[in-house]
Amino acid sequence: MRKAITGQNYLFEYNAPTPLSTAPTLVVKGGSSAFSETMTQSRTDLTVNSIATDRRTLTLSASAVSLHRDQAKGFLVTDGDTWFSVTISRVVGTTAILAEPLPREIDLSTNATLVFSMYYVTVTSSAVTALSGYYPYELSYSADLGSQNHVKLEKGIIKATPRPFDTGLDHDDFVATFANLADMIPRRQSDFQPQIKASLDEIALMIRNVISSNDDITEDEVFNAESFKLAHAYCTASRVYELSLQLDVAEAMRTRCQELLDSALGSVALDLDGDGIVDSGEESISRKGGSASDFRASWRSYSKNSYDAFFTPKRGMRH
Repeated sequence: MRKAITGQNYLFEYNAPTPLSTAPTLVVKGGSSAFSETMTQSRTDLTVNSIATDRRTLTLSASAVSLHRDQAKGFLVTDGDTWFSVTISRVVGTTAILAEPLPREIDLSTNATLVFSMYYVTVTSSAVTALSGYYPYELSYSADLGSQNHVKLEKGIIKATPRPFDTGLDHDDFVATFANLADMIPRRQSDFQPQIKASLDEIALMIRNVISSNDDITEDEVFNAESFKLAHAYCTASRVYELSLQLDVAEAMRTRCQELLDSALGSVALDLDGDGIVDSGEESISRKGGSASDFRASWRSYSKNSYDAFFTPKRGMRH
């Protein structure tokens, strides 16, 4: 699911899974008017004349502009060795450097092509995202797999919401909290942003699992998302340690993440009526734990719901 801010244009970015013969087309349904646009490639393809013995330094036929962060994914398409999915770490002048070497030697007696996989299009608020809601989209493209082109279709949902859930955690905050992890950035990356994003999705799913069954709301209706920032940091740290196979430390980090998540869920501000304003009774709502003397919530993992408002325990009642 992709999330857009209600009333704002949404930049739809897409990394193609294979080289494409034509630019993909995006169709979004359910908006105030029909939206169907052909996407634009992030930058034009580059011709490769040669490759160094390290199998990752490419010499280009002409000088190229410097690389941007969202242009790092691509494909090296050759005549004799088909194509390879690559991550480009640097483009300077007539030199392009891959993040990792190619898996085998390739033949460049004829030129190869460096194809950038990112396409984009602006989904306008006048057509789609003016009102909060869920908007299905279809993305169609023609995959260039060699001897034949295959027409493919991908489907998904754009959710327009006033406040897409975000704890505010970024790379600088993360390494400031866990300074020892600054030296553990994977070679294919320049920071921990991919791990931070994956952990944000995980935190959002855990919060949704707790609150959605009670009031038909999601993590995007949480006003104080920053309260989950520390839990998000520990979840990210657990993921980093898992990647380095330090599983005992990863488990300890995940346990601490769950404790902090439960603590934040003990006092959460929820937009129960969907008006975008913190009303009385929405600013401090408990969704975890309870009093030891409360029959309805005397165990740590209990999640309160609307039934608690009028339930009254009686003498002789089983519990």
